[in-house]
Amino acid sequence: EHMINFLHRENDDVPQIMMIGPPASGKGSIAQLVNNESGIHKIDTADLLTVEIEQVKKAKASLESDEDIPGDILGALVKERISKKDCADNGWMLVGYPKTRDQALALQRHGIFAKHVVFMEAPDMVLIERFMGKRVDPQTGGIYHLTFEPPESPEVVRRIKPIENQSEKFLRKQLLHYHRNIEGIRAAVSKGTTKIINADQPKTDVFAQVYHFLCQQARSVAPQCPRVILQGPRGSGKGTQAALLTAKYGVVNISMVELIKQAIADNSKVGNMMSTYIDKKMMVPDNIVLKCLVERLSKIDCATKGWVLRGYPRSRHQAEALSEAGYAPNRVYFLECPTDTIVERLSLRRSDPVTGQQYHLIYNPPPSLEMKRRLKTHHKDAESAVDEDVLSYDSQVEELMDYYTTSQSVNADQDPHTVFESIESLLTKPLPKQALKATL
Repeated sequence: EHMINFLHRENDDVPQIMMIGPPASGKGSIAQLVNNESGIHKIDTADLLTVEIEQVKKAKASLESDEDIPGDILGALVKERISKKDCADNGWMLVGYPKTRDQALALQRHGIFAKHVVFMEAPDMVLIERFMGKRVDPQTGGIYHLTFEPPESPEVVRRIKPIENQSEKFLRKQLLHYHRNIEGIRAAVSKGTTKIINADQPKTDVFAQVYHFLCQQARSVAPQCPRVILQGPRGSGKGTQAALLTAKYGVVNISMVELIKQAIADNSKVGNMMSTYIDKKMMVPDNIVLKCLVERLSKIDCATKGWVLRGYPRSRHQAEALSEAGYAPNRVYFLECPTDTIVERLSLRRSDPVTGQQYHLIYNPPPSLEMKRRLKTHHKDAESAVDEDVLSYDSQVEELMDYYTTSQSVNADQDPHTVFESIESLLTKPLPKQALKATL
C-alpha cells in the first residue's frame, strides 16, 4: 500500500524534515523562520491535533495525562497530516517529534522517513534560563522573552504572562525525559541525513546553519560517472585543473582544441570537414564541432571512467546542443580570475624553440641566461590578444551561467593546488537543493 501511494504522488522531490531538540532549544522558532522563507509546512502538536481521525482522542488523552503519544497513534496522525495538499505540494517539517525511539520506529512503519533530520542542542543551564524568561501574550498568542526578545509595545509588556507550567522543576523533568530518549532516537533515524546544530547562538546564526543544511541534497550511494565541464577564460588554469582531476580520479581529459587538431591530423571524416573551414580561416559550424566531440564522448573510456571537458561549450546554443545529444554534464565549474592575473600568466609565458619546453619569466624561469635569450613568445600570448580573449569569454559567460543553473564558481586566482582542493570539495559533495533555494 505504501509503494502504491508513493507512486501515485505527483511530486516526491519536496522537503521532508524532522526538527528535534529539548524544550526551549528554539526548534519552534527556527521552524517558523524556515516556513516563512520557503513555505514548508510546519507540523507541531497543535497542528497534529487538528487531524480528523479517531486517533486524535487517544492522542489528546495521552497528552492530558502527561504521557507520550503512543508510536502507532502518532504515526497515523502524521501520515494523515502529510497526505494533505499543503504538505504534498510544499513539503513538511515535523517539529518536536519523535520524542522516543518507539515513536521514531512507528513513523518508519507508517512509511514516514525524513530526508533531513535536525538536532538542536544546548546546555541545560542555557535552556533553563530561556525557559524561565519566556512570556506569552494571551491576546495574540505571541511568544516573547524578557531578556532576549522583549516586546516593543508598552501595552504588550503590561499584558504578557508566564507560560503554562513555567517552573524549573517542570523543565528539568522534561530535560531528563529528553536525555533518556535522544540516543535511541538518533539510532533510529541514523539512515537519514542528520545534523547537530548548536542552539546556544544568536537566532540568526542558528537559522543560517539550519537552512544551509536543508539546502543540501542527501548523499547518494549509487555509482556516479563524472561528467565535468570547466569554464573560464584562457589562462584561468582549466588545463592544469583538468590534469589534476585526471591524475587523481582517472577521468578522461578532453580539450576541444586538441580534439579538433587530432581529428585533422588523423584525416578522419569529421577532421577533413573541419579542415576545409580552418584552411579558409572560417568558423567551423557548431554541428560539425559537436559531431567531433560526440564521437569522443561515446568511446568506452568516457562512458566508464567519466570525463572532464574544457574549451566547450562556448555559447548557450552549444550547451543546449550538447545536452540534447545526451551528454549533459553533472558538474560545471566556472574558474574566475581577474584580467590582470590572466595577462600576467600568459604575457610572460615563453617557449624554448630548441627543446620545446615551456617557461614563465616569474613562476618558472629558464635555468640559464643562454636559454632565456632564445625563448620565444607565442603571438596569442601578446597582451592585446589576451585582452581580446577575455572580452570574448565575458560576452558569453553570463548566458552559460544562466543555462547551467547548478554551476558553481571557483576562485582561480590562487595556487593551483588550492584551486584543485576547492573543486574537489565541490565535486565530492551533492549539489545544493535547488528546489528549496528557488523559493527564496
